[in-house]
Amino acid sequence: MKIKTFLLFFCLLILMLIFFLFMKKEGNASPFQSVNLSNKEIITHEKEYVDYGSPITIVFAGDLMMSGSVADTVERFGVNYPFEHVEEEIKKADYAVVNLETAVTHREETYGKQFNFKMPPSYLDGVRNAGFDMVSLANNHTMDYREAGLVDTMNYLDEYGLAYIGAGLNKEEAYSAKYVTIKGRSIAFLGFSRVLPTETWYAREDKPGIASGYQLERMLDIIAKEKEIADYVLVYIHWGIERSTYPEPYQIYYGEAMIDAGADAVIGAHPHVLQPIETYNGKPIAYSLGNFLFPNYVTGPTAETGLFTLELDEDKINYQWSSYQIRNDQIWPES
Repeated sequence: MKIKTFLLFFCLLILMLIFFLFMKKEGNASPFQSVNLSNKEIITHEKEYVDYGSPITIVFAGDLMMSGSVADTVERFGVNYPFEHVEEEIKKADYAVVNLETAVTHREETYGKQFNFKMPPSYLDGVRNAGFDMVSLANNHTMDYREAGLVDTMNYLDEYGLAYIGAGLNKEEAYSAKYVTIKGRSIAFLGFSRVLPTETWYAREDKPGIASGYQLERMLDIIAKEKEIADYVLVYIHWGIERSTYPEPYQIYYGEAMIDAGADAVIGAHPHVLQPIETYNGKPIAYSLGNFLFPNYVTGPTAETGLFTLELDEDKINYQWSSYQIRNDQIWPES
């Protein structure tokens, strides 16, 4: 009898122990579900996190030229010095573009016009360190040192890790869009210039040169084709009259036509002063961003500059303008 009682007690003890351990496990269970991922393929993309719900921000700046007094200042204080007071805002954006109003070359043979600009390749470090990712070469100075100087410029940009638009080794390259994918969306950047000394600056089938902005229909065709592929198409165009604070009638006509063709924003430069920003069919046209960095002979309106920031939020295109000034070879927030 005693043996049977002992065995019964022992069995009950074992059952109670098992029950206690089970309840303890349930009591300590996490409120988050634990999932066995041993059979799942986990894919991570370093620096390529896709956030479809977040707007894309892209900064555009005007004409940049680092000759004359800017070169003297850079040689004294370093390539980053001109951008010390503006780089923080540039780097906040997802992407940044500036118009490179100069050749990057050591060559001496010029095109033979009144003003010829060039800078040494090492200065591109300052442009890149300031936060810029891309430059437009579609302007009236990147071939100041002839085709060879333009080729040097493109090669040095490749070397320093800066993308470029608006020029190429041939016609196909010059008129092609550069695609950038940001937060899962594709953006096509195009560059054109409607200010060129002669037709000899045009990119041809087998000749380096600039993407001409004189032929409106060609630009519209290119924009329309790119819009069939890209989520957004952004156009940077060199146009207008120097020192004129209001766009020419053709600028207004061209700008609105490019929006109608599929451009999501049109950004202009060349007048060396600021011009108005228009919203047309919900898309911005910034007619001139003025000078961004120029030597110390710029004063008054020609020293007024800023950053034009696009916010691409699904089908909404918003923008913000931040005012700066060029002073003593640096870009300063407007006081």
